[in-house]
Amino acid sequence: MSANLRPMRSPRLRPWSVFDAVRSFPSTPDALMSEIDAAIASTEYSRASSPPPDTTTTSSIEEEKVGPATSAPASTYDAQIADEAYKAACAALAAGRPDAAVRSLKVALESCPPDKVSAVAKLRSLMAIANSQLQKKLQKQPLLR
Repeated sequence: MSANLRPMRSPRLRPWSVFDAVRSFPSTPDALMSEIDAAIASTEYSRASSPPPDTTTTSSIEEEKVGPATSAPASTYDAQIADEAYKAACAALAAGRPDAAVRSLKVALESCPPDKVSAVAKLRSLMAIANSQLQKKLQKQPLLR
């Protein structure tokens, strides 16, 4: 009988768990994945939208201020313009022009309807890639002089 007896633990002294701070889980795996995707996209967007630490080229900054003529106003969204800007950004990245890709992706993000969550997430991910390539390109430029 004594083998079946276990020492009683106090209810207040339970061991630490990684789930202590978790209040609730989403009801479906799809909801959980969408929350994870949204968090990743938010992080990538905040990293992508921050300016590069060393901006030595003023011509690219001036071009960004002017922007292309197809830029949509903030209150209207046009999926076709967003799609064309996305394709232009992909072509610019393939051609090794991350500065042009960043400009096209900004147009795509401005034009993309916000209810297209997966498209916005894809654009933000591509923006992060383009910004990292642009930073690498800017870091290599002083070495070539």
